[in-house]
Amino acid sequence: MNDYRSLDLPIIKNRIAEYASISEAKEYIFNQEVIFNPLVIKNNIIETKEALAILNDGFIVNFDGINNVGEYFDKADKGITLNGIELLKILVLHNHCSRLKKQFTNFDKELHIRDYTDSLVIDNSVFLKIENCIDNNGEIKLDCTDELRRVCKELESAEKSLYSRAYQFVDKHMSSLQEPSLFERNNRVVFLIKNSDKNKYGGYAYGSSSSGLASYVEPSVMVELNNKRIQLLEAKEDEINRILKHLTYVVSGVSSMYRNNFESLVKLNVIFAKATYGYARNGIMADISQDQYFEYSDICHPLINEKKVISNSYRLYSPYKGIVISGSNTGGKTVSLKLIGLATVCTYLGIPLIASKAIVPIYDDVLVDIDDNQSIQDSLSTFSSHITNIDQILSKASDKSLILIDELVSGTDPKQAQAISLAIIDKIKEIGASFVITTHYDEIKNYSYNDDSILLSAVSFNMETLSPTYHYLENAVGSSNALEIASRYISDKNIIDKAHYYLDLKQTKEDELINKLAKQIEETSIEKEKLDNLQEENRLLKEQLDAKLKSFDSEKSIMRENYLKELSDFIENEKKKTISRLQNLHSSKDINKIEEVVQESIAKPVVSEEIEEKIEVGDNVRINDNEQIGTIVEIRNNNVVVNVRGINVKTTINNLKKMPKIKTNDTKIIKPKVARVSSELNLVGQRVEDGLILMEEYLDKANASSLSSVKIIHGIGTGTLRSALRERMKKIKYIDKYHDGDFYDGGSAVTIVEFKK
Repeated sequence: MNDYRSLDLPIIKNRIAEYASISEAKEYIFNQEVIFNPLVIKNNIIETKEALAILNDGFIVNFDGINNVGEYFDKADKGITLNGIELLKILVLHNHCSRLKKQFTNFDKELHIRDYTDSLVIDNSVFLKIENCIDNNGEIKLDCTDELRRVCKELESAEKSLYSRAYQFVDKHMSSLQEPSLFERNNRVVFLIKNSDKNKYGGYAYGSSSSGLASYVEPSVMVELNNKRIQLLEAKEDEINRILKHLTYVVSGVSSMYRNNFESLVKLNVIFAKATYGYARNGIMADISQDQYFEYSDICHPLINEKKVISNSYRLYSPYKGIVISGSNTGGKTVSLKLIGLATVCTYLGIPLIASKAIVPIYDDVLVDIDDNQSIQDSLSTFSSHITNIDQILSKASDKSLILIDELVSGTDPKQAQAISLAIIDKIKEIGASFVITTHYDEIKNYSYNDDSILLSAVSFNMETLSPTYHYLENAVGSSNALEIASRYISDKNIIDKAHYYLDLKQTKEDELINKLAKQIEETSIEKEKLDNLQEENRLLKEQLDAKLKSFDSEKSIMRENYLKELSDFIENEKKKTISRLQNLHSSKDINKIEEVVQESIAKPVVSEEIEEKIEVGDNVRINDNEQIGTIVEIRNNNVVVNVRGINVKTTINNLKKMPKIKTNDTKIIKPKVARVSSELNLVGQRVEDGLILMEEYLDKANASSLSSVKIIHGIGTGTLRSALRERMKKIKYIDKYHDGDFYDGGSAVTIVEFKK
């Protein structure tokens, strides 16, 4: 079994397993092997892709609380009576099966993974019997059968009589008692009576106290009552055992079905663990290529901090059969090689990739030689171990295999190593396998440069900072830059100068051209990166400017409409008041004429007359350039600052027109309409900072809309988002309390928030 440890696959599996709830699902993820079967690979991809789509649609598929109850089914099949707790756990499994089957039935889409829930066999009649007899604590319900109800009722009456008689005895014979309390021995109520009086009351003794001064005595007046109580207790126990035995028999009849159900739930949990891992990272599922070429666009290594990781694009396309990656030490050659291999095997296992696009061929094997596999036990050197591993790879490989080799033939004389390396590349080409190889050797770079079937590429190096950039470049030659890197760590400059001298002695013109080309490509890459950053900054600035202009236009239109409406209302109101006053002064026959005069006198100056008043801080003004309306917040000589909808705009006083202040006794207060607010907010997949902002905005609206409680859906994941949200909730004054959702709401994946009344 190849666990692809050199590609860090076990670490990825561990991270995925954290998203699984069922222990058997975790174990399945750890042990799942890469199977190079097209049907298996395509099935894995389809299943995870469907689960990822369900999560992206905002649905939560919960597997919390599902446990393997196979051992209880084993006991039932052997006729061993199950207790209430064991039956309750079996009932919980049944309820999970019913819930998931119903949930997937309600999904409005064709799903391949629905086969798992369709295969769940639900026998409600069996589990209704358990539900009727077992409470939520695993105890038998005392009214579940007529017989048990009768016995319990008689037992209650008998105990009432028993304890009544016992307390009477205590009150009447207090002087004979060592302690005025009741005790039980063998389920019989007894008293601690002084030895001097223990024979006065007949009955039976059940031993002495620890001091030896008194004995536990059942007086004769208590014997019959104790006997009756014990008989009823035994009858109750017999009925409970009969009920448990019957339920065990019923469960054994469906044990095989529910074992299969559990296996289906485990497989489904595995699928959604992979999907949730991808969902938390905005991952995608790769598509399958019909040839031997791959393409990974903007792909990131999943184990590198997401704030530091650099995305790259890798592709192998016609007419190339392989890639040779060169470049500086610690520059990212090995990371690139590992990422290509890891992306391939992850896709085969149905694990999402962090990329914008991914197309993966179906190879018959992925053969890897990475790291130093030196074996002390076998007395193998680094070189011997390396060559042994490569020999095994060449013997296994076919024209449909992918070969990954890091630092082809290292650990021996460079000249001989380069010769062996070229021969190995020739052999790989003869086999017809696809390959990705990293190297420092100039001979391999030259060979690859002149071979039309090999894509020569490099990881770039910043000559200004003397540090790697980790950017992958196609059709590029990389230099090791060993002397440049060494100059950062060796304080004696003479050593570096001497190294350059010896290097120049051995360097051919071809070597010089290659190194010059490599440096030019790296310098070009740096300039391109700077240009890309500037273009991105310009794009963001343009987007911000466009958004502000759009907002200004919208606000201008709204303010203009509001102003005209207020002006119209003002005119109409003044007209009515004037006409009303005139009606009291003139005869009715003059009213029409007066109304015409008033109409003309009011309308004319308001619409067309210029306002020549002095402009001061606090005045409402219109900016002539863009017709925006705002309030003056600052005046300095001829320069003015106007606040327009929260944004300060600088202009000149000559560019402003003062707006009238409308005063009327008939001012109407228009209360804003409160938009209807949803009772839940879905924050699954949000970053912590964004989630906090969205939650606060939502809670403000929900509280204002008089909702009593709301549901915040944040998922489970690593728990970071959930913790951050709850910390913020503690500081919001109008929140009364918050807690996990109940089972059907989503459990710990959901927080219920209740507002103060």
